[in-house]
Amino acid sequence: MRSFTPFEARALVPLLLAMVACPGNKAAPEWMAVDAQTIVSPLREAAAANAEPADVQAVQREADTWRREHRLIDLHEHVPPVAEALARAVKIHDAVGIRLAVNLSGGTVTSVAGGPSDLEYTLALTNNLYPGRFLEYMNLDYENWDAPDFAQQAVKQVERGAKLGAAGFKEFKRLGLHLRNKAGKLIRIDDPKLDGVWRRCGELGLPISIHVADPRAFWEPLTPSNERWDELADHPSWWFGDPTIYPPREELLAALDRVIGRHPETTFVSVHFGANAEDVAWVDAAMGLHPNMWIDLAARIPEIGRHDPDLVQRFFVKYQDRILFATDLSVGEELVLGSGGNGPPPTDGDAVEFFQRHWRWLETRDLHFAHMTPIQGHWTISGIGLPASVLRKVYFENAERLLARALSHAK
Repeated sequence: MRSFTPFEARALVPLLLAMVACPGNKAAPEWMAVDAQTIVSPLREAAAANAEPADVQAVQREADTWRREHRLIDLHEHVPPVAEALARAVKIHDAVGIRLAVNLSGGTVTSVAGGPSDLEYTLALTNNLYPGRFLEYMNLDYENWDAPDFAQQAVKQVERGAKLGAAGFKEFKRLGLHLRNKAGKLIRIDDPKLDGVWRRCGELGLPISIHVADPRAFWEPLTPSNERWDELADHPSWWFGDPTIYPPREELLAALDRVIGRHPETTFVSVHFGANAEDVAWVDAAMGLHPNMWIDLAARIPEIGRHDPDLVQRFFVKYQDRILFATDLSVGEELVLGSGGNGPPPTDGDAVEFFQRHWRWLETRDLHFAHMTPIQGHWTISGIGLPASVLRKVYFENAERLLARALSHAK
């Protein structure tokens, strides 16, 4: 059987796949009488084998230096304002080289029983115990949604949050799926009453991390054949496949697209790889259309890592200035490493391994290894081996630009 150089092999993939799939090819050479996966896998392995090992090792050495210097930023975590949780999070961060974590659950600015708001309490505690290790995003209080002046109230919440020291604004996936008005109708992601919030965040320099929809499988039949069955069986409330209760996933993605398009001066970080990790082409098109759209990687490397690593690497290089390292680490009574279920809670050692698998995927071209969140699915991922110049942007430089306002105030 003829062997090919990696360059030749990559160039031949489309032709080989077309010829294998074509029923009219009756006398194909023996070396082509195989299925598509049998062709593609060895080509990937050949490319990896002929990569420059020294280059990969050099990237890893540089990344290890960044970690030793605590230069990395995790733009998507959830750490409650509890001394024990903060201490545990910092211990994990120190072990893996995270210098700064963004807590997206900083709380609302609504006063609690005449005392400080959740955001004020969170800011005071974290800044007192661990100054410079956390930034806090604010969250919106929808309690008065049906009030005639809610739009104005919401803008004032944003202004109050910025004044208190919120580094950004986080919106959870409750829009379009859970929050309802007094009439029982779902509050839409693109409801005009929220336009003032999105606009004011842009004017104040508050980036918006927004969670819309969920994995595609969460809309598919709730049976053991669902590829996310393990996760859904432990979290039945995450299933949105009942059309009498929930809108189609595509409708939610379209609403997000409209919001980002309506507010070009506001920076939106569409978390979880643009809310559509199953479809790199969709995310590519959306980011190409909206220069104000960024994405984070939180809890979606298991999904992104299933794609052709060359395709994903090209995507990262193309959008290297708008991709943010993020994990969705949650440190409460128990650890949650991207996702979790009813099994034994993870240990701090598991958390270190969780981060190390992120490094492996981003920094190497290793093939077919176990991903970092097993409950999300029974498959393997293949590394994308980013060059150091791109990697440093993903690990910390992009976050430094995004958070420039908050970081300058923190000095």
